[in-house]
Amino acid sequence: MAHKKDTPYYIGLGIIIIIFGYFAVTNIVHYINKDKVVDSNRTEDRDPVANKFLKKFNKVPPFTMINQHGDTISDQDLLGKVYIVDFFFTTCPTICTPMSRNLSKVADELKSHPDFQAVSISIDPDYDRPEVLREYAAKYDADASYWYFLTGDQEEIYELARTGFNAYVAPSKNPDVRFEHSGNFALVDREGYIRSRKVKIDDQNENWIYHYNGIQDNELPAQIEEIIQDAETLLNK
Repeated sequence: MAHKKDTPYYIGLGIIIIIFGYFAVTNIVHYINKDKVVDSNRTEDRDPVANKFLKKFNKVPPFTMINQHGDTISDQDLLGKVYIVDFFFTTCPTICTPMSRNLSKVADELKSHPDFQAVSISIDPDYDRPEVLREYAAKYDADASYWYFLTGDQEEIYELARTGFNAYVAPSKNPDVRFEHSGNFALVDREGYIRSRKVKIDDQNENWIYHYNGIQDNELPAQIEEIIQDAETLLNK
């Protein structure tokens, strides 16, 4: 008789276990599906870091020049590489030396990457022939394997600077200076597009920049660490 009285107890316990198991399994399935959705969204949103933090500007137009060893170098030779460009001339009495010194620091940090290249383009090609560029490169222990010094047709170089890189270059009215140019660096990705980051302009606002400061300009410091970081982002893309 005692066994019969205990039967409702076991039936009730079984019902509780079934109900508890149902809700437990339902919750487990819910969280699994939720994690799948979250993981799926993460996968869909997993764009390369470079595309999230570095804006893509215009593509560098075609060009053909020669480097410090007389080798022909074109924009096609630089596809697949991440490169940094500046415009300079070897007899520059003002900003070129600090620019080249800073680009040398950048190159030293990045030259271990086989796909990195620094590119310095002379705006005085009549004087800056390959042998002159070779001597200038030697001042910075610059090897052509990671740093090209380029020269070519002056008109084409000026057009490339102004329309391709939005860089100021011009003859100077001061005979002691001879040429004027901006002190900026441009960062180019593997596909040949100019890239850059956002910077704070005040406590509430940020703005995209096109160039990186190659030298300190009044209160604005040279953006050496910034361009190294962004070049590494592109190199590791």
